[in-house]
Amino acid sequence: MTRDDWQRTSPPSEQLDWSTLWEDERHGGWQVQAATRETDGWTRPNLRLQLGDEGRRLTGAACVCVRRDGAEPRVLLVDQQRPAPGVRLWEIPRGMVDPDDASPAKAALRELAEETGMVASLEAELGEIYPDTGVFAGSVAVVLAAFVRQGEGQDEDEPEVDATRWFTRDEVRGLITQGRLRDGISLGALALADVWRRDVPVSASSSA
Repeated sequence: MTRDDWQRTSPPSEQLDWSTLWEDERHGGWQVQAATRETDGWTRPNLRLQLGDEGRRLTGAACVCVRRDGAEPRVLLVDQQRPAPGVRLWEIPRGMVDPDDASPAKAALRELAEETGMVASLEAELGEIYPDTGVFAGSVAVVLAAFVRQGEGQDEDEPEVDATRWFTRDEVRGLITQGRLRDGISLGALALADVWRRDVPVSASSSA
């Protein structure tokens, strides 16, 4: 199965009649929406978070940036404060796709540069993942990129991440087992990198 085939294998689900409970125009427009669904004689409430209009499915981009100038490949992670769950985690660099971005891949490389200062070249567009199919309507594009050079670094007046660091495969495995890397986007992005590019073993599931 090719990446294109994989992108088309998800059949549509039942389409619900969503109503907006709350909205905010910042960041392209956020909406909290509600709908009900009849299942086997009982009514089930549903909530979803929608970014932008309903036709905008792809809302984010993540970059698996790999460096191969050492004894073994290393992947770049960022140290992030996440107020919603109240935790601090190591994550794959990521962000939202802006209307001005030429493509999701360009958005992923832009977010990489903004968060870490790293300059990288695109190797492959790996596919899209759904971060939370229960409540979030958008998907995130994942790309694989090769480190080129260190750029200017992030804005010291408005830093986006607390720290950046290169990790080997075994070190990534350790972060996962320790609970320091456990957000769905990063885990999904690393899994895609492993499935589609087995010659670049960066995920915890890669074989020795």
